[in-house]
Amino acid sequence: MKIMDVIYIVKYCGGSYEDYYNTIIFATTKKTTATKYVTKFNRILKKWKDYYKQFETDEMGMVWINKDFANNHFDRWYSLQNITRCYYEEIEVRQ
Repeated sequence: MKIMDVIYIVKYCGGSYEDYYNTIIFATTKKTTATKYVTKFNRILKKWKDYYKQFETDEMGMVWINKDFANNHFDRWYSLQNITRCYYEEIEVRQ
């Protein structure tokens, strides 16, 4: 039986329904590198999303950016809303 090499592909996903997407960030052979990156990415993503919540408004049951802040913060707010999470996939490579 041959030993298999393992590659960890780090990705993030976003969007919803028909505009759902996955983006590959990098690949590594070290699980610790992948785990550390995913943990840090998700922690920072949560902090940024929490920060940008101060610019949101909930009108008629829909969360959107407040019109007073749209000119300065919309682009970043919208891009953060699309990103769901970061994760890694384990791929085995035959030798």
